[in-house]
Amino acid sequence: MKVLKTAERFGKKFLTSLIKLFIKQDNYSTSEIDPTEVTRIIIVHLDRKIGNLILSTPLFEATNKVFVNATIDIVIASPVKVLIDSNPFIQNIYEFNHTGFIRNPFKLFSLLSAVRKNNYQVAIESSNPSGTSFLNGFVTYLTKAKYRIGFSGGGGELFTNIHIIPDKNDHYFVSKQKLVTPFTSIDSQIKPKIFTNKNEVELTKQEVLTRYNLNVNQKIIGLWIGARDRKKWDIENFYAIYNNLKTDFKYFPILLFGIEEKSLFKTIDKNNYNSILFNDLNKLKNFISCCEVFISGDTGPLHYAYALDVITIGIFLQDNYSTYGYSSEGKNFIVKPGKTEDMIDEVIRICKTFEMISEQ
Repeated sequence: MKVLKTAERFGKKFLTSLIKLFIKQDNYSTSEIDPTEVTRIIIVHLDRKIGNLILSTPLFEATNKVFVNATIDIVIASPVKVLIDSNPFIQNIYEFNHTGFIRNPFKLFSLLSAVRKNNYQVAIESSNPSGTSFLNGFVTYLTKAKYRIGFSGGGGELFTNIHIIPDKNDHYFVSKQKLVTPFTSIDSQIKPKIFTNKNEVELTKQEVLTRYNLNVNQKIIGLWIGARDRKKWDIENFYAIYNNLKTDFKYFPILLFGIEEKSLFKTIDKNNYNSILFNDLNKLKNFISCCEVFISGDTGPLHYAYALDVITIGIFLQDNYSTYGYSSEGKNFIVKPGKTEDMIDEVIRICKTFEMISEQ
């Protein structure tokens, strides 16, 4: 594995050096762009992670506020496209299908041709501030926009010509907005937002109430089981929280699973644990909107809940909560790494604290 990683790093360095020989890069400063004269902008976001897209939504709104005369379009990865279908700050959406384009490269050429015909003045390379993406940067370059804004550092920097230096102390969603804030005197910190269809949410709520025979005063508590790698908390810990909450009639906890936890979902004792498996992001969005409280590890649905303005309890197993967590009095809570028993007690304590706050 170590040999493969070394070979991969060498390959990337070699490819980078090769590209520098063929790409002529004219660098610009932010002072060379007058935001009022920009009429066409394309954002390139090929990251397939749910959370990273949600944390990037403030960039869309900030771009709309800074470039007031511009039409804003986006090239976005297929798996997360549904999350921005109703976003009012985006006009046209170009779907980037990673696997589909590998099977049929002509579809990629067709997409790029359609994008280039729009003659965008500005392209924004929207990849991770801590290390930009080579592919994301390359597609940004291929848009043919004169001004290509992106973060410094990583493979994407090769293809942009206005570089923004990220602040490592910023929350992820604050960092993303700084791709456009240099063009304005307004220091805006817009929070992530996901937009819902009110009728769909109400229908989902009625379905949940009917399915579980609940009354409107019972608080639906969603416990999201999934997370990746070192962010994943053992399901037994969620069981402990669930079992404590269900002893109080006011709470109605439900264990929630994503498609990656399908095998785990099959092992659940459905007689003792209410549980739902989601394989549709739109249905998950509507369900989270119905929750009084949403409990989750550091994963996409936690950011989903925050963007939907639901009370959140984020469980962090690493010291990255200042970058990816949410803390606000009475609304968003962070459970920091510690002893498992203490973390379980903290989640339960927060639920009880919220109960007292809501009853005042």
